[in-house]
Amino acid sequence: MNAPARKSIDESAGVVSRELEYASEGASEAQLRDRIRRELPHIFVSQPARAWAMLPLMGVALAATWAIIALDLPWYALLALALVAGNNYGAGMLLGHECLHGSVVRQRWLQDALATLGLGSLLMSPSLWRVWHNIVHHGKTNNPMLDPDHFGTLRRYKQMRSTRVVNWLAPGSGSPLSYFFMFYWLTFHTQIVLWISSRHLPQFQILNRRRAIIETLAFLAFWSGVAWLAGPWKGLFAVALPIMIGNFVVMMYLSTNHFMRPLTITNDALDNTMGVETFALFDRLHFYFSHHVEHHMFPRVSSKFYPELRAWLKREVPDRYVCPSHFTALSYLFRTPRVYLDSKTLVDPRDLTRRTDTSELARLLSNKPAS
Repeated sequence: MNAPARKSIDESAGVVSRELEYASEGASEAQLRDRIRRELPHIFVSQPARAWAMLPLMGVALAATWAIIALDLPWYALLALALVAGNNYGAGMLLGHECLHGSVVRQRWLQDALATLGLGSLLMSPSLWRVWHNIVHHGKTNNPMLDPDHFGTLRRYKQMRSTRVVNWLAPGSGSPLSYFFMFYWLTFHTQIVLWISSRHLPQFQILNRRRAIIETLAFLAFWSGVAWLAGPWKGLFAVALPIMIGNFVVMMYLSTNHFMRPLTITNDALDNTMGVETFALFDRLHFYFSHHVEHHMFPRVSSKFYPELRAWLKREVPDRYVCPSHFTALSYLFRTPRVYLDSKTLVDPRDLTRRTDTSELARLLSNKPAS
């Protein structure tokens, strides 16, 4: 193991030791999953018909891009088309993500083809995502040593300049750039994982980095060509704004999934993950990605069944299931810090008196009375 990876693991040792302080009550996730398999057996069937949704998503986005470039339209029409294309890129990414989990089609080549359409619009390599998200993130969710998708510990913040820079960009830091976080973070973080994290974290050893780099450069070349063809003014509406909007669509969910939950080693989705209650139209357009606890419990179950699974969890484990309104979750996201003092406590590294207990935060998000 190289020095940066060892350093990352060593600096988290204090947080890991304090993880024993965090222990949820009630049935384990494994016990709950067994019950769900017995009581809801019909949800464990792949849904290949959902793959067809990728065609209208990308077809409409392509048509909007063509119209932006080819037609003489006023700026407000260009903006409307950019919004349509951007929403479809975000939705396509979410569907591609579902395909890579195997809940839509079982053939790996078809999963990759669909994911290329869905993820490529946001400059994301399907090969990288399959390892980073499916294996590393799902296998080690909010693990202080091994999950690259949180903003680090106070110890790492003090030791590593890169952590300080990234935290300055994060929602809750109060920096001006943090308010633009959702418009670029997914594409930006993907490049961090590809070029930096995947080189230093041992769990990425199975990644075919050469293929992931080729895929990323191919997507970059494609969008560069579209931007050149469109020219500076129309390139803003044909390329830049749709990619930013696609990032926003995905990040308005991703940013609420784990950033306000404790660090854990046991990897229980009810402990380290939360969902949100969003508009019914958004749920349909975005493949029920708001149902994130359900997704982490059963990543190979089609999102078609997530509302049914959510109803089961609300009924059976209401005290542990965290699912605020989307607006409430986003509001608290920008009001709370992102660095972990210990497994349960978020802290502002520039003002150590500004702390948030994630257990208390879960109670506030769930609108439950204090015990």
